[in-house]
Amino acid sequence: MEYAIAIRTEIRKCMQKRGYNLSNFAKASAITSSHLSSLLSECPSRPLSVQHLDRINATLGNPEGCFYELYVDECFLSGKPHRSRVKPFLLRCTELGKKDCIEQVLSRMMEDLNYISLVFEIAEELYAKGNIQEALVFYECVVEHERYQHSERLAVSQYRLFRAALGKDLEKNRDAVTRFAPFRNRLPVNYQLDGLLQLGRVYYTLRDWDRLGQYADELRGLIKIVYHEQVQKKVRKQEHVSLNTERSLVVYWGQGYLMKATACEKQGLYEESKKYIKGYADLSWFEDLDEQGKSDVEHYKTFAVANSYTLDMLMGHAHSLEDYTQYLFDHPHEVLPGLVVITEAANKYGFAIEDTLAKLTNRMLKREKEEENIYTSWRLNFHYQLAIYLLRNGQIRDVADNILKMLEATILLNNSSLFIQGISLFESCKDQVSEFQRNEYRNLLEVVKENESFDLSHRNYITLLLLGLDKTKSNLL
Repeated sequence: MEYAIAIRTEIRKCMQKRGYNLSNFAKASAITSSHLSSLLSECPSRPLSVQHLDRINATLGNPEGCFYELYVDECFLSGKPHRSRVKPFLLRCTELGKKDCIEQVLSRMMEDLNYISLVFEIAEELYAKGNIQEALVFYECVVEHERYQHSERLAVSQYRLFRAALGKDLEKNRDAVTRFAPFRNRLPVNYQLDGLLQLGRVYYTLRDWDRLGQYADELRGLIKIVYHEQVQKKVRKQEHVSLNTERSLVVYWGQGYLMKATACEKQGLYEESKKYIKGYADLSWFEDLDEQGKSDVEHYKTFAVANSYTLDMLMGHAHSLEDYTQYLFDHPHEVLPGLVVITEAANKYGFAIEDTLAKLTNRMLKREKEEENIYTSWRLNFHYQLAIYLLRNGQIRDVADNILKMLEATILLNNSSLFIQGISLFESCKDQVSEFQRNEYRNLLEVVKENESFDLSHRNYITLLLLGLDKTKSNLL
C-alpha cells in the first residue's frame, strides 16, 4: 500500500504546485471529481490505470512517461500482476522507450511463470503491428523462462528472434541459426516453411553445403506433405484455410529443389544437380496458382536455364560460353552469379573469357552497390576468382583492384577466413602494385586489426603485415 500512496502523493504535490485543487483539476482533465477523488485517495478504492496517468500528466504539463517508475508497483497492488494494468502499461512503455520499467515489470511477473503466456501475447501483438525491435525483449523473456521445451510459443519466440538477428555479419548469422535450428520442427507449419527457407539462405552465405542440402531435403519433404493436404481438401470440398505463409506455396516447392541442386553443384556432384534442376524447371502443373504464383513459376524456369548453363561451365563445356554470355546479357539480374561461375570455370579449365567480361562488366556494375548478403557474397567470390584469372594473365594492377574489392566485401560479411585468403593473394604481388593500392590495402588491414569479431590469430597476423608495410615504407624513404 505504501507504493500506491507514493505515486498519488507525487501527483497531488504536482497538482498543488501548479495551483490545482480537486475540482478544477477534474474539469481540466475531464475526469469526474468523484472518480478523481477515488483514484488519488490515500486509501485508494480503485487502481490507477495508465490511461488515467497519461491524462493526468498531460493536464499537469508533465513529460510523457512521468511517474512511470512509481507506476510499476501499481501493476502489482494485489501482490500479483494485474492484466488490465500490466499489458497497457508495458505496451505504453515500449512506445516511450521505458526499458527499465519494462525490465522491472517482467522480472516481477516471472516470479510466477503462469504469466509467461501474457508476455508472449504482448510480444505477438507488437510483432503484428510491425514493432519488431520492441517485441524482442518479450520474446527473450519467453525463451529464458519457458518451462516446457516443446511448447509452441517457445519455438515461435526462437523463430522471431532468429529472423530479427539476421543481418550482414556472417558470424552473428551463424550464431542465430545455431540457436534456432533445434526448434524448427516445433513450429506451426507456415513458420516451418519460412524457417527452412531462411536456414537455407543463411547456410548458402556461410558456404556450408552439407547443411544447405539437409534443409533443402527437409523443405522438399514438408512442402510435398502440405501441398498434398491442400489438394486433398479441395478434392473433398473441405473448407480452405490459408496457411498464412510469407510466399506462395510454389516458392517453397521450387526453393527446396533449387537449394538441393545448389548444394550438389557446390560439392561437385554435377550430374546429381541436373536431376534436381528438373524438379523446378517447369512448375506450371502446380494447382491454384494466383498471379504471383504464376510469376514465381516463370522465375524458377529462368533459374533452371541459368543453372543448366552453370553446370556446363563447371563441367568444362567451353562451347556453351557464348550462349551463356548472351543469356546473362539478356537477364541482368543473373549477371553477377553467372560471372562468378564463368571466372571460376576459366581458372579451372584455362579458357579465355575476355569477350564475356567486356560484354557483361557494365551490366554488373549497375547492381554493384546492393548490400544483400547473398549478393555481397557473389561479389566477393567474383572479385576473388577474377583476381586469380588476371594474375595468371599478368595484369597485376587489375589484380590488386579486384583483391581490394574482395577484401571490402569480406569485412562487410565479417568473413575472416576469406579475408586471409585475399591478403595472401595480395601479398604475392604487392611489390608490383601502385602506392595508392598499397595505401588502400593498409587501410583495410587497419580496419580488421581493430575488429574484435575477427579471429584473434588473424588479427595478430595482420599486425605483423602492417609492421612489414611500415618497414618497407621506411626503406623506400
